Amino acid sequence: MDLLLVRHGIAVERGSLGDDRLRPLTPEGRERMVEAARGLARLVAPEVVLSSPWLRAVQTAEVLREAYGLGRVRVCDALASADYDAVVEAANETEASPVALVGHEPWMSELLAYLLCGDPAGMSATFKKGGAALVRAAGEVRAGGCWLEWLIQPGALRRIGHG
Repeated sequence: MDLLLVRHGIAVERGSLGDDRLRPLTPEGRERMVEAARGLARLVAPEVVLSSPWLRAVQTAEVLREAYGLGRVRVCDALASADYDAVVEAANETEASPVALVGHEPWMSELLAYLLCGDPAGMSATFKKGGAALVRAAGEVRAGGCWLEWLIQPGALRRIGHG
């Protein structure tokens, strides 16, 4: 099974709204995410998109859904927390591959470490806003049972999309 981990795009500044969960993508953030999604589409084709319920992640997931021509985005509450076992379970339950997972920092970096090392603090990685990583597993995904195929930051994805 393949997992595509994606950090949400550029959102309005923290503190600009009362509830952090309601921060939307900025117009520039959406535009850049559309360009990054074009690059992602040249590299991988998810069958399902799971998203954190937070607005900026859902909006990012919708950009991916449109880029891939997929059905509705599925909300996964665990992508807005550190419940990595629940994320793994949700991905495995889709019986699809690849599965795109859209979430937030620091959880996406920790999820990557959890998948590769079995420990969310087992390694350090940086997901810039709109960055993505492709993780592979032989069979079902499990903690520490995956390997990293690539981690690409958003600027490179946008360049790939223009190529």
